[in-house]
Amino acid sequence: MQIIHTRISAILLLFSMFLSPLMAQNNTDVLLQGFNWESQSNTNGWYNVIASKASDLSSTGIDMVWFPPSSDAADNHGYLPRELYNQNSNYGTQAELQAAITALHNNGIKAIADIVINHRVGSTNWADFQNPTWGCWAVTAQDEWGQNGGNPCGNWDTGDNYSAARDIDHTNATVRNDISTWMNWLKNTIGFDGWRYDYVRGYSGYYNGVYNDATNAYFSVGELWDNLDLNNTDPHRQQIINWIDASQGKSYAFDFTTKGILQQAVNGELWRLSYSGVAPGVIGWYPSRSVTFIDNHDTGSTQAYWPFPGNKVMQGYAYILTHPGVPSVFWDHFYDWGLHDDIKDLVQIRKRNGLHSTSILDIKASSSNLYAAEIDGKVAMKIGSGSWSPTGSGWTLAAFGTDYAVWEKASTPCNDNLTVHFKNTSGWSNPTIYFWNPTPSGPSTTWPGEAMQNDGNGWYSYTLPCAACANMIFSNNGASQTTNLYRCDEGWYNGSWHNSNPDTGNGSDLTIHYKPSSYSSPEIYFWNVTPSGLSTTWPGVTMQNDGNGWYSYTFSNTSCANYIFSNNGGSQSPDLTTCSEVWVEEGNWPTARMANPSVGEFKIYPNPSTGIFKMEFQSELDSEAKFEVINLNGQVVFETKIEAYNRMVKIDITHLQEGMYMYSLKNNVVHKTGKLVISK
Repeated sequence: MQIIHTRISAILLLFSMFLSPLMAQNNTDVLLQGFNWESQSNTNGWYNVIASKASDLSSTGIDMVWFPPSSDAADNHGYLPRELYNQNSNYGTQAELQAAITALHNNGIKAIADIVINHRVGSTNWADFQNPTWGCWAVTAQDEWGQNGGNPCGNWDTGDNYSAARDIDHTNATVRNDISTWMNWLKNTIGFDGWRYDYVRGYSGYYNGVYNDATNAYFSVGELWDNLDLNNTDPHRQQIINWIDASQGKSYAFDFTTKGILQQAVNGELWRLSYSGVAPGVIGWYPSRSVTFIDNHDTGSTQAYWPFPGNKVMQGYAYILTHPGVPSVFWDHFYDWGLHDDIKDLVQIRKRNGLHSTSILDIKASSSNLYAAEIDGKVAMKIGSGSWSPTGSGWTLAAFGTDYAVWEKASTPCNDNLTVHFKNTSGWSNPTIYFWNPTPSGPSTTWPGEAMQNDGNGWYSYTLPCAACANMIFSNNGASQTTNLYRCDEGWYNGSWHNSNPDTGNGSDLTIHYKPSSYSSPEIYFWNVTPSGLSTTWPGVTMQNDGNGWYSYTFSNTSCANYIFSNNGGSQSPDLTTCSEVWVEEGNWPTARMANPSVGEFKIYPNPSTGIFKMEFQSELDSEAKFEVINLNGQVVFETKIEAYNRMVKIDITHLQEGMYMYSLKNNVVHKTGKLVISK
């Protein structure tokens, strides 16, 4: 099984993981490097080529596309940046760039910009920086420029020297502010979602963390490429990990260690892929921040500085597309080498089985001509000429080619989910459900069970995963309780079981929601309710306080109602009417919304689960929210952002251990908490 290697640096790494919950977050994304070294000379315009592939990339399962440097530059390829805000380059115009990003976004794909900020050149000479304008103070002290009479202008460099251009002084606050402003412009105006940082060995990784914080990037990855000693690989991967730590864990890094070992291993040295039973690259020590790859525009393409053996490329993809880390596919291999369908098959195996950056790796064999492993118990793979197949039942060969094969393990589909409803008629403060022996499968609980979802009007609900029938008890968090109950179909219990909600009869409920801004005692007065004809005497009845400033009143078996809100008979709304559920805010007369303008109720299900939860909102979020999972020691172990206007969100925390956790959902209006239970 894969474990963190027990050396001092790894122990420090574990400590830092507790400080930054993002480090522990798994990642199911697959990255595509969307160019090669010759893309700048494409006669159709490279951005147009990317746009034309958007649909195909989406159907393949690609989540992110890495673009070439987009700023005006002194070289053809964009790696000697000149005017940062000028987005017309050899790859196309700014309009074509934005159109390509839009095409990707329309297909659910993020766009990653190549950020070259270690160095810069001037518009007409070595350092007449324009757009933005910088002076000598922006250049590090030991740079070769030699202006200012040979005296240093900026502070000392925080990384390696780069002689082809001026080394930029990131310790300078104006430089940092200008870079952050430009990157936010790339994000908010051009449309980029994240960053690939070029030549990060040239300056401290601390500043990459600063720029990520300033731009709230979806994803970022740094290129730290140094010489690799195949007979002593630990210093190489430790150097990469040190850079990740310098960024405070806020950036991924390309796993050059894995690339070097893997391309050596496929030449009859596959034993190199097991380091005391653990992956030998950065993915063996820090998989949650590792980006694996086979080749890129430097190592492969027409530069071919360090290419992967061409006839072994699919063995390489069989490895990285099944293993931990975030895998990156190279454009040349996918579109130019005739490997499109073979790589697509591997990407879709990864997606189907939910493999991610921190998937559990169990190495089964490693010899000169054979490497084999199982990942998360769901996928098995082998590379090399040696013979191997997974043991046990349920394995199906899913992809294969010369000297590689990948299997999937068939899982028993969970077709049954049993939802039960409970009417709280005794004023219980915390209704819970305890259940055991669900059939045909599914977890059981420990007393007093799990909190139930408040559905309003006294009703609570809970969904048992993978269950058709179950034994259960409803209780007030272990205090007062029902007798032992048993149910095999969705049911409503209010002292006896019902096959449908007994409160709704043959009609349906009509709920009116109201958010006062000044009323201290909101009342609702109604008349001529149809079809029942209900009415009140002035000033009406008190509304139920639902929290977050909202009140509600529900009519049973009602189609339409006339109503007035008042401050206990004082200030009042005009006459209003509705024939459907509405949300009304004070002063917005007679406007009413058909969806909650804040967040409304939501449910997380199934709960317990194996770690895959769905969060379903009764109405749209009106603003971005933060969702956190907290362990019983009070530590945040998972964090993600939920974008505004979502109605359904998938939460994947399968990397966490079994047990009980708390969750927190918070935006500028709402802060809700509850329990999550993982049962594997």
